[in-house]
Amino acid sequence: MWKKRESIIWIVCLAMICSLFSVKGSAMEFYISQKGKDANPGTRKKPFASLARAQRAVREKIADGLNEDVTVFIREGTYFLPESLVFAPEDSGNEKYSVTWAAFPGERVILSGGIEVSKWKKNKNNKNLWQAQMPNAKDENWRPRQIYVNGVRAIRARTPNPDETPPFIQIENAELNENLDLYTIKISPDKMENLQNTDDIEIMIRGNWEINRKRIKEIDRNTGVVTLSPPHVEPLEWNAPKTDRWCFFENAPEFLDAPGEWRLDRQTGVITYLPRAGEKKKKAEVIVPRLKHLLELRGAPENPIRNLHFRGIRFEHAQWEMPEAGYMGIQACHFYSRDKSGNKIWDRIDAAIQWNHVESSSITDGAIAHTGGVGIALISGCRNNVIEGNRIFDISGNGIMLGGPHDEPGAPKDNRIANNHIHDCGVDLMGAVGVWVGLAQRTCISHNLIHDLPYSGISVGWQWNPEPSVCKENIIEYNHIHDVMKELADGGGIYTLGFQPESVIRGNLIHDVHRSPYAQAAPNNGIFIDEGSKGFLFEKNVIYKTAAEPVRFNRSQSDWHTWKDNSFLTEPPYPEDSGIADLEPRYRSPE
Repeated sequence: MWKKRESIIWIVCLAMICSLFSVKGSAMEFYISQKGKDANPGTRKKPFASLARAQRAVREKIADGLNEDVTVFIREGTYFLPESLVFAPEDSGNEKYSVTWAAFPGERVILSGGIEVSKWKKNKNNKNLWQAQMPNAKDENWRPRQIYVNGVRAIRARTPNPDETPPFIQIENAELNENLDLYTIKISPDKMENLQNTDDIEIMIRGNWEINRKRIKEIDRNTGVVTLSPPHVEPLEWNAPKTDRWCFFENAPEFLDAPGEWRLDRQTGVITYLPRAGEKKKKAEVIVPRLKHLLELRGAPENPIRNLHFRGIRFEHAQWEMPEAGYMGIQACHFYSRDKSGNKIWDRIDAAIQWNHVESSSITDGAIAHTGGVGIALISGCRNNVIEGNRIFDISGNGIMLGGPHDEPGAPKDNRIANNHIHDCGVDLMGAVGVWVGLAQRTCISHNLIHDLPYSGISVGWQWNPEPSVCKENIIEYNHIHDVMKELADGGGIYTLGFQPESVIRGNLIHDVHRSPYAQAAPNNGIFIDEGSKGFLFEKNVIYKTAAEPVRFNRSQSDWHTWKDNSFLTEPPYPEDSGIADLEPRYRSPE
């Protein structure tokens, strides 16, 4: 009798469990594989071959009425994108059901915006050099600024080399005339005495907290006068080229003298590379970025993208094309340039992943790497989104950017940036930061591991006075920030700007804030509370080993903020076994 009753109970329980799952409905799945065909139905046994075909299938499902979650699984491999992946409202989920694009569990999936360069040959005049024709470069007037050999960024041929002492040339003088049509730099003539031509050469000039990059028109090797290529814009005073600034030059054949260096002849489309030890022409994987954006989410104010997710995917190889007027740095990958009409504009670096008007969506447990611009940017109208568990590294600009217009409807709100590993950003643009938050509300930046940056770790705020703005109620908590400020000056582990009422900086561990011997101007600090910063609670932060004082104010003051239980020291404040782990970020690696 008991066994019969027990069987009935189990049957009833099983029916209840099944009914719970049946309320929402079973999820629909599509599959993509490099072994698939777009003529297939997109099932696990008969997958699609391309992301574009899967996108069409998902759109058809959404158009018919989304009544279940949809997941697109991408199988192992590197997928070279023919064009940027662009998602619109017709690709999104709704309030009840989600759409997710995911790497198949346990498999490594790379979405690449590059092309592979092969058929390398030895240079006729120097057998140590490899040369290859870059596909379509000459015809498309394509000027890539990076290449990656076996997954490692190659160094654009430069002088002086990074390992020389000093690794820069000091400028003797810089002049921009009143008509803005002649810009010259004066260096010692012996620095360029062996240079045969100036085609394709670029100069990088360090400022205080940003840099400048310009193409070269000509170099007078007798006088050391370098004429920069027009058009020109007047630079920001504190970062402007001037006497005693440091610079280096890139992309001349004569600079190609160290293993791992490369250059592009823009006229012929030929790449020349000096291999590192052990690299073989026939086995080397050489990828050149081609696409500016890898993933774009383009919602609209009246019709945002919702409930769209990307999980476990690596996004790699995006390029940024420098404008003709160059890059005259302002701050954190914003720069002066000129528009098509010749007007001076305030511009910002493009991102490999760029979102506008996106809500309740996420990018998690993946990676963003090997980009010529910014890693990921959430701009206007982005709300309730999550960037979590990603590794973001080898980025030319900022790792993550979050910030929109100075208006209430467009400002990003309630976004979370958590548990990410962010390192080695600002590779080409030294003024970059790990995480930049401009004008945004209720952003949570939590438990991130951030390190090895040329400038600041986290920057929050984008107004240079204590007047009210849309920026408020942001939280920066339990992040571990170290080995930052390795190149430039006037920043810190955390950097703030403007009035941000009810904002909190809590439980962060900041240490090893450096000062380069080539840095100029103001000090580098654990936390730099800059112009107009007001309304913060600073609580339980630990700061030690900083180049200057742990905390510095500029046009702000201590009593504009609330302070509780912080530890600002010059050496590690505790032994490893002291139980201070409460302050350590709970970073979890996605790999």
